[in-house]
Amino acid sequence: MSDPAASAPPPPPPAPQHPPRPPSASTAKRSSRAWWLLGCGGLLAVGVVAVTIAAAAGGAASVSDGAVLKLRLGGEIPEYVAAEGLDELFGPKVVTVQQHVFNLKKAAADERIKGVLLELEPLLVGPAKVEELRDALVAFKQSGKFVIAFSEFMSEREYALAIAADTIVMPRDSRFEFNGFATDLAHYPGLLEKLGIEVQYFRFGKYKSGSGEQLGRKAFSEPVREMISSNLARGFEHFVSAVARARKLEPDVVRTLVEEAGEKSDWALEKKLIDRLAYWDEVEAELRAKTGLKPDEKVKFVSAAKYRGVSGKEAGLPEGKHTFALIYSVGLIVAGKGGVDPFSGGASQGADPIIAALRKAVADDDVKAIIFRVDSPGGAGLGCDYVRREVERAREKKPVIVSMSDVAASGGYWVSMDATAIVAQPSTYTGSIGIFSVVPNLGPLYEKLDLNNETFKQGAHADAVIGARKMTDDEAKQFEANLFTSYRRFVELAAKGRKKSTDELEAVAQGRTWLGDEALEKGLVDRLGGVTEAIELAKEKAGLSKDDRVKLELFTPKKTFLQALLEQDEEGAQDPLGSAAAAVARRALSASPAGALLQKVPHLGVFSERVLAGERVFPMMELAVDAR
Repeated sequence: MSDPAASAPPPPPPAPQHPPRPPSASTAKRSSRAWWLLGCGGLLAVGVVAVTIAAAAGGAASVSDGAVLKLRLGGEIPEYVAAEGLDELFGPKVVTVQQHVFNLKKAAADERIKGVLLELEPLLVGPAKVEELRDALVAFKQSGKFVIAFSEFMSEREYALAIAADTIVMPRDSRFEFNGFATDLAHYPGLLEKLGIEVQYFRFGKYKSGSGEQLGRKAFSEPVREMISSNLARGFEHFVSAVARARKLEPDVVRTLVEEAGEKSDWALEKKLIDRLAYWDEVEAELRAKTGLKPDEKVKFVSAAKYRGVSGKEAGLPEGKHTFALIYSVGLIVAGKGGVDPFSGGASQGADPIIAALRKAVADDDVKAIIFRVDSPGGAGLGCDYVRREVERAREKKPVIVSMSDVAASGGYWVSMDATAIVAQPSTYTGSIGIFSVVPNLGPLYEKLDLNNETFKQGAHADAVIGARKMTDDEAKQFEANLFTSYRRFVELAAKGRKKSTDELEAVAQGRTWLGDEALEKGLVDRLGGVTEAIELAKEKAGLSKDDRVKLELFTPKKTFLQALLEQDEEGAQDPLGSAAAAVARRALSASPAGALLQKVPHLGVFSERVLAGERVFPMMELAVDAR
């Protein structure tokens, strides 16, 4: 299988729907602001260009005989990075989930690689990504090569990955958290009332949704409370089963150890949850012994970021005979080109690039199947439906296999449900076939601030949802009726895509979020696993044999940082350094005290006119519960 990080040429942009226009005054102002933010005369831009060119000239990594692949995993591990080059200014290169997976496949075949060191720092990923990486490490060990895990701190999240190693090592008296799963979810209507903001909350169905009820209710409804508790318990059982298998313990023994609530590595060693207490220099000594080095020689590490530059062919993998397209849907899905969430700094992915990639893959005669990787909590209904329709059209020509990551719920499920087949990890959050919306009434806040807000309108209901006043009863009923129509369409489309009756689908809809293994039982997905399993299923659907070698080719276009700086939009308007300015501002914001609040409060910008590509993004949103 070829490196999934190798980019295909980006698809040609769609033809403009109107004639090019000269840059508007607002565009000109935006451009000048970007230049002002980044420095006089664009001096920083010159440096950025130089860094980008230097990075591009780096070439492939050299690998010494007897090398150890070092996977230093911590923080977020993204599914996809749209633009490359900027991270070199702020830290090491980003390695995506699938680049890690492919690195391990290459390393298993590469005679120069003797083993893997898994160095774990606190992770900010969901359990499905942990399962994907753990499966890849287990598959690597089938080569007979070693995996050693080392960490100075482990909670259940890091430990769930470490158990794939042959040997787990921690320093003496280091932190080892083993006390179960918990999550805290705050409700904000009470706080908002004190500020003078009234919340008008609408939703369909009864389980929709944990994230919506945090904004719309002062306490969870019983159905949502039951859903969150059930998924948390199921996720915990996934963890218990994985630990029991890996450490050769009975599940009841693992549960008993959880109740002991161990906190130290010494305790973990005593309970046979880890294998050794050692300092880093002692781990290095063990690696020297395993790779045949003398005591005074340095271990020949190769980082994941460097090793991703090694081709599959160079590592010793047979070349793929058939091509599968790899296409990503990551983040909020909106109509248009997508953009950046100005409040949280998170990205939204526009439907247009996804559709262009799908069409390009369908038109390419060399492409036998499409792997559509989804890691999305939702988005706006229109953008999601555009993608769903294009998936439906594509599957008429070629198999389209969805591979779900941490979360493919609500709008993330909408874009998936018309695929040829769906593959999810046991802990993927999926389903959530429902809709919610929150409409603010800022009138009381205006009064508190002695703000004289005057509304001018033509049409009795023109100001119904702008937030300046509370909806009338009739307006609320009409809004709710329209939302219900959208919910019914969601259910009907899901039933059609999954080849079920509407009544059958309604029984597993109602806005309920399921973990992947239960979604399999309910018929919402077809198999459990990651991209590797999706490839095997795609072979079946494409009429290929299990022994046929395939290569993944990335069809979601990537941009260099320089391209992101200088590209023109479809109407020809330039905004030089706009994306760079946004990136710098986001990093500054995340480092400020406000950054922690923005991460803690879901959808903090919901009470503003937050519009992306002309759409409010919230009616389709669902988030996975973060168990700690």
